[in-house]
Amino acid sequence: MTVSLPSHPHLDFHDNNNDQCQRIQNAYTHNLGWKHLRSLRTSPTTLDYRQTTIRNNKYGLDTLLFVLDGPDQAAAYYPLMCRFGYTVHVIVSGAERGLSGSILKTTLEKTGCDHRVILHDVGNRISATGDEETWSMEMASIVTRLSRVFRPRATFYIQRQHPLSHALKTMAENEKTVAIGLPADDVIHALWISDLPLEALEQWHTPDINLVVITDRRPHSLSRLLQSAERSFFLGDQVNLMIHMEQSSDAVTRMHVGQFPWQHGKKILRHRIRKGGLMPAIIESWYPKHNDDYAVILEDDISVSPLFYVWAKYSILQYRYTSAQTKEEEDLRKMMYGVSLYSPRNLELHPAGRRPFHPDNVLLNHYPPRMPYVSQVPCSWGAVYFPEHWREFHEYLTIRLMDLSQDQLLNVTVPKSRSERWKKSWKKYFIELVYLRAYVMLYPNFQSFESFSTNHLETGTHVKTNVKRLNAISAFLVPLMQRDTILAQLPNHRLPTYSDLPVLDLWGYLRTHDELDETASQWHTRVSTCPRTTGTFDPQDLLCPFPPPEVPVPEPPKKPKKIKTVYAVEPIEYVTMYNNNQQQQQQQQQQQQQHIMDEEYVPQPIDVAIMPSEPDDGSNLWDDHWLDLLGELDYMNELYNRVHSRPNEDLRDILTADAELDLD
Repeated sequence: MTVSLPSHPHLDFHDNNNDQCQRIQNAYTHNLGWKHLRSLRTSPTTLDYRQTTIRNNKYGLDTLLFVLDGPDQAAAYYPLMCRFGYTVHVIVSGAERGLSGSILKTTLEKTGCDHRVILHDVGNRISATGDEETWSMEMASIVTRLSRVFRPRATFYIQRQHPLSHALKTMAENEKTVAIGLPADDVIHALWISDLPLEALEQWHTPDINLVVITDRRPHSLSRLLQSAERSFFLGDQVNLMIHMEQSSDAVTRMHVGQFPWQHGKKILRHRIRKGGLMPAIIESWYPKHNDDYAVILEDDISVSPLFYVWAKYSILQYRYTSAQTKEEEDLRKMMYGVSLYSPRNLELHPAGRRPFHPDNVLLNHYPPRMPYVSQVPCSWGAVYFPEHWREFHEYLTIRLMDLSQDQLLNVTVPKSRSERWKKSWKKYFIELVYLRAYVMLYPNFQSFESFSTNHLETGTHVKTNVKRLNAISAFLVPLMQRDTILAQLPNHRLPTYSDLPVLDLWGYLRTHDELDETASQWHTRVSTCPRTTGTFDPQDLLCPFPPPEVPVPEPPKKPKKIKTVYAVEPIEYVTMYNNNQQQQQQQQQQQQQHIMDEEYVPQPIDVAIMPSEPDDGSNLWDDHWLDLLGELDYMNELYNRVHSRPNEDLRDILTADAELDLD
């Protein structure tokens, strides 16, 4: 059978090559005969690949693909697909589904968004008859064929309960490409996707972020937290919820977590049978399965912003999955151990006590407004923790606590830190680790301390009276971000590169990574005898105790002379004799001590596997960090009264004055 190919009446082969290429492309695109042939094909042809080569030479190799079914999906994705700086292919389902390519093209031209968008209307290639499932399979088949030609780095579609969403997801798995399905309402909160490098975008599904909730017997607080999390935007990701209940959790709490519906992933419940206290509850609540496993750790008196997951996902993709420009930046990124959801109003580690804190007082003269920063201080009021650092902390804390209950050979301290008073707080030991490793955590810095989590300072184990809570809550409660202004407030409307982030130490002073590392290196020699190692996430070099003080070896007693005693009545001779066994034992002890002194001391880290275990008595260990907070409520009440007694004075002036007093 002979098929005569349609010709284009205006095709002139006597023109120059560039003109010929342009005319061939126009003929391929607009000629009705070619359109008919393309509609009959189900796999790419040589001419398809030729057109791909022409487009790649013109626009570059990096492309993205959007699949739009109807005007609602086009309206949802329009703000995002117009932000990219490279070629975007858009496949529309045609006029039969409510959106033709010509209408979308006209819209793009009117808004100046057509210079990098290439439209493909496939409505005439799909049979109008049949159910939604049949139509979806045909649509997915066409998308598969075209994606093999375009080779997009990522394919976007609207995630919904529809066969097309499932078909596109299956297509991506079979073709081993990245398909990103966003709910229509979530797209507007993911515009920062266009700022990510393509290698980070290709890792969209790699991070596995879990919600870890610790609760005891505050069902009302727990309900507030869970409801705030349920209303959040999860960008179409599957997010597991793990709830850990203390042994003393009441029946209302257990019933509530059992009946609470969680639509965004799996719900996993754990209940202790022996009282553990806050430290085991936090530390044992999560252990990373792999290096792409993350946890948002939340206590039950926390509530979260609907945008908390957006902030966490954006930060993780930006600083964990974006290629570093230099080897130095790559090494520095390993120092980040988490992302805080909370913007602190206070500094808690000054020896004199808690001090008010405003990041503008530190950063404003050196960095643009609203610049996020990294700080060494770990956040316990809503934060994402990274797997390598949390695994290292697990091992470090295990050995530290075992040593404290046994030989107490380790002498790990942080100089001039108030955390040294906290003997039973998990943050004390995390602060030790971050100080000796020069680790840092990312903190938000939005207007008026706007945050993605806040603490309600609930009455309970540490805050005994509601009066103290109400008087001091203004010093800890921060506003939650309800309206998405993340990009609007960030400098240059995007997260800065890691090397541009300000660095603060444990006491809120501006430092550099090199200064933190130098301080850690110098202090390491004071707490451990092993040489310092970095970048391995292995705490063994921190756990080499110094030898105990040398005990002087007593000189062996001299053998006494025989003493002859003469008595007037009757001569009696007394002789002092020594037991031979006792002499041998003394000689053996002397030889052992001499052998220890002569042997060259080789420092060895403590091995927790060979240390004896103490039985758990089930006692409830109080968290000294919270006890410190309880003891300072009077100071916070005083600050509250000062603010309301001086209405004409700005709060920032009062905070600045307190900071200057602390510096003195």
